[in-house]
Amino acid sequence: MLRNGRAWFGGALAGIAGGFFGVGGGIVLVPILTGSFKLSQHQAHGTSLAIVGATAAVSLLVYALHGNVVWVTAAVVGFASVWTARWGARLAARTTPERLARVFAVFLLLVAVRLLWKVPPASDHIALGSVAGIALNLGIGLVVGLMSGYMGVGGGFLAVPAFTLLLGMSQHVAQGTSLAVILVTAPVGAFEHHRLGNVRTRLVPPFALGAILGGPLASLLAQRLPPTILVRAFAVFLVINAVNLWVRAERKRRPAVS
Repeated sequence: MLRNGRAWFGGALAGIAGGFFGVGGGIVLVPILTGSFKLSQHQAHGTSLAIVGATAAVSLLVYALHGNVVWVTAAVVGFASVWTARWGARLAARTTPERLARVFAVFLLLVAVRLLWKVPPASDHIALGSVAGIALNLGIGLVVGLMSGYMGVGGGFLAVPAFTLLLGMSQHVAQGTSLAVILVTAPVGAFEHHRLGNVRTRLVPPFALGAILGGPLASLLAQRLPPTILVRAFAVFLVINAVNLWVRAERKRRPAVS
């Protein structure tokens, strides 16, 4: 019972992060699963992906009701991400994530600095009718899918800044569109991780229940915030996660050196 309670609470935290920032919540789930629940890094990645779909689904509903989802972009990016999410999951099963985690932490920090330095102005997002627009959306999808499968997260931490900085979406629309992509990407990565034996299925229902409760509430709050404040909050969220990724990678590296 205590274990289920911790799982509900962890799922609620992931749901809050997912709904408020337009991410799946895996960036919160992976440390909880490896820390409190003693899962291996690979198991945490696979189990996280099996959970974040629930966060994305309930949070997406709120964003969609407020008109903050570009469905065509989500479909194209989601389609592209499907092809690389499985590769990312396979790569994760064969490699240690410490070096990639450090590199990705630096990337998140650079994106956060860019967002804090100057909030990107919302404009008409790049139309898919052009060759450049289609290629850009497909490219974003391929990278999001690869990172999602490898890192065990939905990919929103990469999709949201890509949508704002590269496609000119407002923060609210970028987050809603990101959740729609995650709804496609996460199950594909989770399926591949499950096939490799890296999903602890008994933990999925209680975590998903917590996420279903926390996601909509945070999503509703996000709709009420001005875009500038939401962008700044997202940037701070990226900084916190960049530091967390770096520290975790360093802790895993030290025993290997000694």
